[in-house]
Amino acid sequence: MWMLRNAERFCVPSSVIFTLCFGFTKDPYPFIRKLALDGLVYVCEAGDFDDHVHAVRGCYARAVELLDDAEDSVRASAVRAVSVWGKVLIASKEETNRRECSDAVFLQLCFVVRDMSVDVRVEVFKAFGVIGTASESIILQTLSKKVLRAGKGKKPQDHLSNESVDAAAAAGVFIHGFEDEFYEVREAAVDSFHSLSVNSSEFPDEAVCLLMDMLYDDYMVVRLKALEALHHIADMRNLKIHETYMPAFLDAVIDTSENIRLTARNILKLAKLPDLKLVNKCVDGVLKSLEMYPQDEPDILSTLFHFGQNHTNSLVSIIKRFNEKLETDSGNRCEFIGRQVSAFLMVIISAPLSNKQSITSIPPLAFSYALAMLGKFSCGLHDMMDQDTLLAYLAHCITLSASSGTEFNKADMFLNAYKRSNADHSGNPVLPPSKNIPAESKPMASIAELEIVNPALKSVNHILLKVKAAWLLSQSECSKEAFRALRACKQELATLTANSSISNGALEFMCQYVHLIELLSQVWPHFEYSRHTSTCRSVELDLLMEEVEIKLMEIRCRFTGLSTEVSLVMELVILSCLLRLYKFEICCRLSCKKKLSSTVSQLELHHEQQCTKPSYFLTETKNSLQEIGSSADISCLRLLDLIKKFNCFSPEQFTLSGNLQCVSAELEVPGNGPYNSISFVAGLPLAIPCEIKLLNVPRDARLWLRISRSDDTCQFVYLDPNLYDGDETEKRFVFTAVACMTPRAVVFTLRVSIGIECLFEDVCYGKRRHGPKHPVAYLCKEREVHFSLVSRTEAVL
Repeated sequence: MWMLRNAERFCVPSSVIFTLCFGFTKDPYPFIRKLALDGLVYVCEAGDFDDHVHAVRGCYARAVELLDDAEDSVRASAVRAVSVWGKVLIASKEETNRRECSDAVFLQLCFVVRDMSVDVRVEVFKAFGVIGTASESIILQTLSKKVLRAGKGKKPQDHLSNESVDAAAAAGVFIHGFEDEFYEVREAAVDSFHSLSVNSSEFPDEAVCLLMDMLYDDYMVVRLKALEALHHIADMRNLKIHETYMPAFLDAVIDTSENIRLTARNILKLAKLPDLKLVNKCVDGVLKSLEMYPQDEPDILSTLFHFGQNHTNSLVSIIKRFNEKLETDSGNRCEFIGRQVSAFLMVIISAPLSNKQSITSIPPLAFSYALAMLGKFSCGLHDMMDQDTLLAYLAHCITLSASSGTEFNKADMFLNAYKRSNADHSGNPVLPPSKNIPAESKPMASIAELEIVNPALKSVNHILLKVKAAWLLSQSECSKEAFRALRACKQELATLTANSSISNGALEFMCQYVHLIELLSQVWPHFEYSRHTSTCRSVELDLLMEEVEIKLMEIRCRFTGLSTEVSLVMELVILSCLLRLYKFEICCRLSCKKKLSSTVSQLELHHEQQCTKPSYFLTETKNSLQEIGSSADISCLRLLDLIKKFNCFSPEQFTLSGNLQCVSAELEVPGNGPYNSISFVAGLPLAIPCEIKLLNVPRDARLWLRISRSDDTCQFVYLDPNLYDGDETEKRFVFTAVACMTPRAVVFTLRVSIGIECLFEDVCYGKRRHGPKHPVAYLCKEREVHFSLVSRTEAVL
């Protein structure tokens, strides 16, 4: 017994083991017979018996004989031996007799399907998988307990006993397996069912019903095996899901097991449903799964992308449902509604590029949404395409959508913005070259090479593309989605702060730029209504516009080394001037027009110096200004024609300058605090000791120390450049500021900050005797300085 069990551990020739095991199959002890059969299986799997036909027939005959053994374990081993030696026997036959031999082996195993032992039944169904093939009529007979007409009278010849085997033995074999009370038998039956379906063209149609019923099994492993079989059938393009089976399949989509849900979604990627009703049911089931398991969202989006490609005829219905969800989303801030919108959107954008009719039926706004969700979608489609390829795909969809002949000016602007970026940022551009692309875009072709060297630059460029998509969304009355996309951009920038490959100045510029676009997106809805708005809305708009102008002033003052960013910043200044003029305030109309003309001239000069072509927005604004002329009496009609040009604005793609630096400052008042205040004497000036740190401050900058009280009274103290003279990037010095702002109080607090004078601004404070003559942009947060009163006597002591 020990020798039989451990024979494979020794270097004994296969012929010796074969002879030994074959002899012991006649042993009177059941356990010896079982080990002998297992040894024969080992020898068969390890050896080559192509030239030993008589040995193969002898082993197969002995295994068939032991199928009637009284011991369960012996019968189970005999089933394994029949399957492996039967497969060798089939291979030894000539091509013309091979099918008949496989049918005989298959039917021989069918006689044991109803064995009383669970282990024997399990081994029988595993043996079906080992054999792997049989005649079409026999396989179909296994699905019906009633003897079919095709199987009646069919009796394959047993080449060992020269007797015929009745095909009726296969009747209902798999039905018995699927209905078995033990889940191990059901699992083995489904697994072998999967193997047999490979070599049958009609078998899958008959099998789907039984497999769908197995999806209701109590055991997860059985349900999983059934889904794997269905997935194989779907992979062969033979799966047809009818309405009767849909509830069982949708239950698998929302199953508690992650593996089952994943396999069910893989089937959906390949399935083709016959009508719109089933498509909608299937989409609803996937949305329910998304609601229950939000962690599956990336794979669900991938599933919907494949599903949409297979059901382009249902695109109109999906777009309708998408628009309904958008309306719901506008009044409901539920996170799940937002996920539903992205799910519908994934189905919509999956329309194949070759099907122009489907593409042109999609509103360009859908692709704008997709670009705003570029990061989420690229995560879901990582197995199909990278982010660059997805961007190129969406840009090409925009091209096809715009070719429908409908008028959609905003989509055209969006397309112009993305044509160049698609060629710049994707390795294999899919858009054909256009005559409308300006000449300055040609040097930008090296951006892809820079991205390979600096991966962080690639992330920044993707963020810039998302910002442009968010701007289009805000123009299309989708402010919420625009804000969501901009918040995502801020989060991505936050992850790049620790990356040393991009300078802190460049990252700070990107943060300020995204924040500025966010402010403009908040301003934009105010211009969708009549100019005669309520007082509350007018005040809110004035506050927002003031914040926009302050942010623009800070960007122009606080960043040095601007190159390609200059045109973008100045176009934003022009846009803010046009928005100011939109309200027709008589008091600021002339000053605003003066600032507008000055900025347009400066930007024109910049383009001449850089040998670049002005944007369409700049050209149209300049033409309108020339039509108005320099007359102070501006007619309303001409002014309206001018201010309408703000609709032409679209953020241009640019490359961050390598030497971009952020001007900043740090201010500390050492030892000062609420419980350690600076003493002062009533009526005398105050001395404020300051420790100042300056970063990247240019030589010609005018710095001011602003000291203010709670009643908005303020005083400016000039910081002499001699205090921080030098070529160092970082400069530190100590400065004592004198303030003549002593109030009649025992304790009080002053606020101190450092600002830089914006010399480029046309506004000049001529009436101010002391202090800056131009607006000031602040370089640090205000620092509170605490003071407490002391008597003159205490001061003398």
